[in-house]
Amino acid sequence: MKYRIVRIELKDEEVVIYFKRLQKQATIIPKIDSPERMLEFSMQMGMNLAKRIEEALGFDGFITLEYETYCTLDLKVGDVVEVEIKPA
Repeated sequence: MKYRIVRIELKDEEVVIYFKRLQKQATIIPKIDSPERMLEFSMQMGMNLAKRIEEALGFDGFITLEYETYCTLDLKVGDVVEVEIKPA
């Protein structure tokens, strides 16, 4: 699964990397031909923005790495990584 790194924290000798699942969503802008439709559209955009902010503050997962491993991977906030989970 592909994830975007949204936060990196250094804790003692470990690094905690927080992920958000990468999702692509298309939005369609309707044709606005009246003040009522403009008002409805602005309300929908406001709700959409509030939802996006809420999603941005949450995390889908995190991984703890040793500091040396983190330095060799050269990861940054905003990078897209693919994470594979295997049973132990």
